[in-house]
Amino acid sequence: MASMRLTTNAPAPKALCASEHAKLISGTDGLFPDFGHHSEGEMGGLWMHPIKVLDGFWLRFRDEEADNVDTWILADSYECAPGENAFGYTSGLGHTRVTIRREQLAPESAPGVILTYRLANHDPAPRRVQVEWLARTDLYPAWFSLDSGFCQDGQDSGAWDAATSTFTAKDDKNPWFAAIRCATAPDTAQVGQLFGPQITKGRGVSLSVQYAMTLQGGEERALTFYLTGSAQTAQQAQERLALLASGKDFRAEKQARYDALLAQSRLEVPDEHFRQVWDWVKVNTDWLIVDSAPYGRALSAGMPEYPWWFGCDNCYTIQGLLAMGQYGLARETLKLLADYSEKVNGNGRIVHEITTYGLCSNPGNTQETAHFVTALWNYWRWTGDRSLIDETMPLVRKSMAWLQAQDDDGDLFPSGYGIIEIAGLNAEMIDSIAYTAQAWGCYADLCRLTGDSGEEARARELYQRTCQAMNDKMWDEEAGSYCDAYASTAFVRSCRDEILGRRHGHNPEAERAFDAMLARKDCPEDQETGFLINGNWTLVTPMEAGLAPADKAERALAYMNTPDFVGKWGVYLNALNRDAIMTISTGAAAVAQARYGHADRALELLKRMNATFGMATPGMISEMSPDYGCFCQAWTAYALFTPVVRHIFGVQPEADKEQVTLTPCMPAAWPEASLTDVRVLDGKLSIRYARQDKGYTLTLSGENCPALRLNLQPGETAAVTGAQATAVEGGVRFTLPQGETVRVTVSRN
Repeated sequence: MASMRLTTNAPAPKALCASEHAKLISGTDGLFPDFGHHSEGEMGGLWMHPIKVLDGFWLRFRDEEADNVDTWILADSYECAPGENAFGYTSGLGHTRVTIRREQLAPESAPGVILTYRLANHDPAPRRVQVEWLARTDLYPAWFSLDSGFCQDGQDSGAWDAATSTFTAKDDKNPWFAAIRCATAPDTAQVGQLFGPQITKGRGVSLSVQYAMTLQGGEERALTFYLTGSAQTAQQAQERLALLASGKDFRAEKQARYDALLAQSRLEVPDEHFRQVWDWVKVNTDWLIVDSAPYGRALSAGMPEYPWWFGCDNCYTIQGLLAMGQYGLARETLKLLADYSEKVNGNGRIVHEITTYGLCSNPGNTQETAHFVTALWNYWRWTGDRSLIDETMPLVRKSMAWLQAQDDDGDLFPSGYGIIEIAGLNAEMIDSIAYTAQAWGCYADLCRLTGDSGEEARARELYQRTCQAMNDKMWDEEAGSYCDAYASTAFVRSCRDEILGRRHGHNPEAERAFDAMLARKDCPEDQETGFLINGNWTLVTPMEAGLAPADKAERALAYMNTPDFVGKWGVYLNALNRDAIMTISTGAAAVAQARYGHADRALELLKRMNATFGMATPGMISEMSPDYGCFCQAWTAYALFTPVVRHIFGVQPEADKEQVTLTPCMPAAWPEASLTDVRVLDGKLSIRYARQDKGYTLTLSGENCPALRLNLQPGETAAVTGAQATAVEGGVRFTLPQGETVRVTVSRN
């Protein structure tokens, strides 16, 4: 972990210390301001889902040997590592030679946070110092709990036990508890409505403990605090305190976790910054796992605003998880979405979001039901885990029936909101159409897998018909692009203000373009047709899903690879306003470009996205490029890993065929590259690529790896050394000998 440590001296918005059970969110200056818009002003502090435990904590320092030091301290440096983070306090301490370092660790096997302050005297003479540490509770539920009437937020009350140096607090309306233990008994302690440098909102109660000590010359002394809570019982909170204070080597435990995570899908490319971001996105994704027993364990969408479970976000992210080798997490996340969808909807519709209290605020947008079916099929092809398919097939059948029922006019296009949730624009959207077509194909394959030949034939026909309808009706020949929506002129006109984002102010250029687009339509006002409304990033979804014919794909991908769509940090959310970029828009475009052979374009997009790394806070890429929105976002794993693993290196496991298909398409900037220990079904595969004159070589090895099929482009031939190869249509097929290396030389005529 030390080799990945990042440091900044510049204040940044947020810092995160995370385990599956605890998320401690502060500023990189060490303070805890009220912030957040879901639960207004409550999204920071210490969260142990489904509740918040603490608003924060603060340290006051006084050096008796200095004449002007008595202050609530402010960090002037911040360090971020995969398993922990730290704050440095030097210049803000005044005329003293004492420095303070604050270290935070969130163990995996002991829910909570271990907080340590290290006071070091750099003077040869003794220094008499006084320290006050203040923590404030805010026992508060996950978003939507109060608005839905699920619970009420009560007043916290607390008590101090001097015998054990333990503070406990309880919300007076709920079984919510906070618990703090001081490893070193304080000289004095107080409980009440006490505040430090920040007066935070909420109905909390505070603990203040004071220490007076003499630091000898060169001496360092540590003050350690154990912080935890429970949304169930006071006994559980005390048990968690005992675990935190047990003396177990939690740092080594974290090290082992991240060593294992980073060992899978290791990337080596000529661009060191790209490789650094690659490793950190693995770590960021791990930070977003939320275990909110008894409500579930799964990957959440983002910190700090979306620390709960989403259908849309996870159906993207699961593709990244599979490419990382995180099969177990992918399975748990899919199962959680399936179980809550059955509980909440019961009709096959896949939920949009589930809070960590198990509450649903949105039963699901159209696109995510289709996306879920495809995510299941991807999971099966990567893992060969038939059990999840058998568990979820009853839901999948209902999901496809529900999706088909959203086609209320028989044109094969489902209605409803897609990924772009523009108020009122619940029409037949391109992403929902493309993902529905894709889902019919995946559903047909799932039916084949489970032996339902009749349903397979029906699904296969609907797949072909939906693809054909999309490629006919949703194609704008003049623009060389797919359309945003299939709707009537009257409907689109009625959504003018929402589409143009008028609530954010006027954009005359966008308004003129919109009105000109409407004026070009020569069909009756109530007749549905394809509308290229504002060039949403979702125009890439037919190519992302691999459903566009080559000729249309070439034109559409060239159309979207222009300054109208691509800005400094990636792909605009829409080309009409060009005022926002997300990692998902950039990632989906990179997948589409790489899938159709444009690896150079894909890499350029990813480099734009990666250039935002650390701009909001060290070690992370923000949801909104370059530096706002959630500072840590799950679907960035999809955006980075899917195009590189599946389409640039071309690793595509196919459990149904008991093989891994390789379709490498390497960018010019990577004449040599390797991807090591990629999980494929029950085995691992390592690939080293080297460009040669008129071709390339692949050096392959693996453990328990299924058969490999290398697809060749027209005019290519392959010579395989180290394994017996069989020519198949469009390529060669061979098996890696256990523990041996195979070399494949591909030549182009």
